[in-house]
Amino acid sequence: MTTIRQWVDEAGGLLHKRDLVAAGATDRHLTAAVRWGGVRRPRRGWYSTWHASDPRFVAVSVGGRLSGAAALHQLGAWMWRRPPVTVSVPQGASRLRRRRGATVVWDGPDVVARGTPWSVDPLDALARMVDELAFEDAVAVATWAVREGVVAREDLRDALGARRADAAELAEWVEERCESFLEVVALVRLRRRGHEVEVQGRVGERQRVDVVVDGVIGLELDGRATHESSFEADRSKDLTMLGESLVPVRVSYSLVRDEWGRIAATLDVVLRDHGTCSRRRPARPVGNSSRWRVLGPRGKRPWRLRGRARQG
Repeated sequence: MTTIRQWVDEAGGLLHKRDLVAAGATDRHLTAAVRWGGVRRPRRGWYSTWHASDPRFVAVSVGGRLSGAAALHQLGAWMWRRPPVTVSVPQGASRLRRRRGATVVWDGPDVVARGTPWSVDPLDALARMVDELAFEDAVAVATWAVREGVVAREDLRDALGARRADAAELAEWVEERCESFLEVVALVRLRRRGHEVEVQGRVGERQRVDVVVDGVIGLELDGRATHESSFEADRSKDLTMLGESLVPVRVSYSLVRDEWGRIAATLDVVLRDHGTCSRRRPARPVGNSSRWRVLGPRGKRPWRLRGRARQG
């Protein structure tokens, strides 16, 4: 016999009472399922198998749905850490249950009409996240959304600019060839320093380098852990890079996160000492010249984009 918990699990972890009743559940069955821990009720009429601390459960218990970075994080978006919970509720909503750490935002009928029972539509979440995340995190989320097919690239600019006109230009920083969060972070940081960056640059016949900096450095981003199975392949790639006048530099997740200043200083030394020897150096430095300037925070905005930088 199918249980209440199974029905809710099959629906993704959240189901309304009317759907359970339609499937054959009675009030007695529902009361027993809650009493014996099979399901939880985040709010009257709703039944869930999520833990009470799950951001989705929190949003529904408040009386709304996840929005912004929190909604995108649940879908697998690239970020440094789990963001605070943002709950979207309809304009004029009442009887909300406030939860510590959760921010409530009021959205119009167009947003309310889209999405799932626990989340706003990804396009609406992208519009909200531009006021929540640091610039490099916002670029990473936008890159992930396009790369994973969560949103179409042609819709990205409109989505990002839905709340702030300048945020639409963030789409110019999205590079779909980035295969990881660290690649996006490195790309943004290096371009903001004026470097020419090539993501997934080819070396040898079949090998690729995570990031090529100014045609001189082959920057490899090794993620959270070094896997023994890739050790020999990595050493082979290093030799290939050296044979093509690229200086191999390998950095870890923790180094990018905690010691970027040290990485940047090291790259500057390598570029100074080896820049004139490279056979791969770009014909002209592009760097950040074709993108809007990234400015610091103002008010509640963590970043701003203004004007196009002067062409080099």
